[in-house]
Amino acid sequence: MYSPAAVGALEEGKNYGVRFPDGGDLVDKTNDGSIAAIGLRWPARDYWLHFSASMDHRVVARASDHVRLGVRVAARQLCVRGGDDLFLWKKRCPGDQLITVADGLYEITACMVPGGEDGPVRIYLHFAAVMALPDLGYDAVPELFCESPW
Repeated sequence: MYSPAAVGALEEGKNYGVRFPDGGDLVDKTNDGSIAAIGLRWPARDYWLHFSASMDHRVVARASDHVRLGVRVAARQLCVRGGDDLFLWKKRCPGDQLITVADGLYEITACMVPGGEDGPVRIYLHFAAVMALPDLGYDAVPELFCESPW
């Protein structure tokens, strides 16, 4: 997830899977709040995303895993894309992957809840406005993992 302004320098068709133009990698961008990246360890490709401005502690209690992220939002837009997009960059974020969020700094708690046997994994993203981005210090892109419920 990122605000389009944060990736304005990226060029169409380039590979940013390893390095960005400033020499940083995805871990650096995650730690500085430019991009909120998480890896998902789950055998299926179906995910259900839920965005909220309030923490639902029932979800946290049911979650098999959670990670903390930070993101800087500008121009009231946040784009949600898969990591594979970094390997062949397209500047335009598809409209169905844009969400509207007030400008500012956010701490995000991402929780993964396994779905039923036929249902998608549920990923809850709780956004809390903050005065400063969290000090994350990841040495790898954080991952959400859960055991299969069946």
